[in-house]
Amino acid sequence: MKHTIALRNILLSLGCLLSIIYIYQAKKIAPFSIAWRNLTPFLFIGSLFIWVLVHYFLFSQDSVLQLKELKSIWFRSLEASLLGFVCGLVIAQKPSRINLLAYGLIAGFAVLYYQYLPKVLATHRLFHPDHFNYIFYGKINGVLIGTLLIAGVGGHLTDLLSGSLAGRLKIALNAIASALIVAIPLYAYVYIFDAKNGIGLATILAFVWICWGVYGFFKPKPQAEQRKSKLAWILIILLMLSLVALFGRLQLKQHPSWQYLIEDVRESVQIDKYPQWKSPSTLGYPVLPSGRVITPNVFERVSWATAGLTLIPKNPWGNGILQYPFERSLMRQFPNSPPNSLPGSTHSGWIELLLSFGFPALICLWGALASVAYGAMRGSAPTKGVAISVLIAIFCLYTVGELSNHHAVEILLFTIALLAALNLGQRPSSMED
Repeated sequence: MKHTIALRNILLSLGCLLSIIYIYQAKKIAPFSIAWRNLTPFLFIGSLFIWVLVHYFLFSQDSVLQLKELKSIWFRSLEASLLGFVCGLVIAQKPSRINLLAYGLIAGFAVLYYQYLPKVLATHRLFHPDHFNYIFYGKINGVLIGTLLIAGVGGHLTDLLSGSLAGRLKIALNAIASALIVAIPLYAYVYIFDAKNGIGLATILAFVWICWGVYGFFKPKPQAEQRKSKLAWILIILLMLSLVALFGRLQLKQHPSWQYLIEDVRESVQIDKYPQWKSPSTLGYPVLPSGRVITPNVFERVSWATAGLTLIPKNPWGNGILQYPFERSLMRQFPNSPPNSLPGSTHSGWIELLLSFGFPALICLWGALASVAYGAMRGSAPTKGVAISVLIAIFCLYTVGELSNHHAVEILLFTIALLAALNLGQRPSSMED
């Protein structure tokens, strides 16, 4: 959120201190009694911090700036990891506490709509995109928070239906409430953030839940629960399809360029054919053989990501800097370029991570995500659906979202540590290790 850097740092440090006190007082963590699959995420996270230090001493290309980031971004990320870990332990004791996280995210959107509605009343128009003057600074921050909210709500529904089945009334009420909550960020994606990637991410999550629903529909159950279960899954599937179809259609009206997506992507990856990717603001955007100007944001995202991938083999250990590593790598390849002319970000967090700290860092983070997912699927935690949904959301978010901003790594490590802690102490649901 805008203008909250000092507040965030204070709360993060305070939360870290309280986490240390909690661990000291609780004394309920016995590492040797925890299944290895549930400890693995923490080993990957720890390895990431070790690699960052090793990189500074052995592979640094700008030791002064890298040390500055070690004292700021990476220190806060360490605090965030500890805070996320203890947050997960607290939720694991009473799973309903996870709702507090949802309330916090919804509160952010309440402020967003408080800023948006006066514009609607003044102009009598619904479409008011503004990436820098709402509470969420930049498009990606709103998409990040909204996607986490959507993933959590959808995962909660799958948990409700996958566990001991509740009554029809409770299922219906939860489904309606979930649909209303999911509609909050979806509407913002269309009319406030103007974020096509937000609708795309919601579509991916809806597809996952629909597949989950189809599996739940055909999964054998006791005869007494079978009819009730199938009706519930049908309700959830129809809700998800309706929501995504509705807001997808609304955004299609705002952006007819969706119909050219495949052609735009096919042309954008050809960075040798279209050198405009180096500075679209000065060189303009390519005109395709069909005579149509390529969709600007698709061209930027795809061409910059493609260029970032081509730079990775030239520096497999990374340049050690999280702040705009793509621009730093381009400056080494095109040293005669005018100042501030090269793009700063690839718009893909995983590619930027590779440019910053190479394959070891990516292996650590992907390994942590994969091991948390494995632990959730093998375990019996009542928050299994939430964990898996949020993991999918995180992976997709950092595929199409930047890692160059100041807090992206902190949010990523906080979330992984929280979800990993939810798996601690859970017994296998069906199979032994």
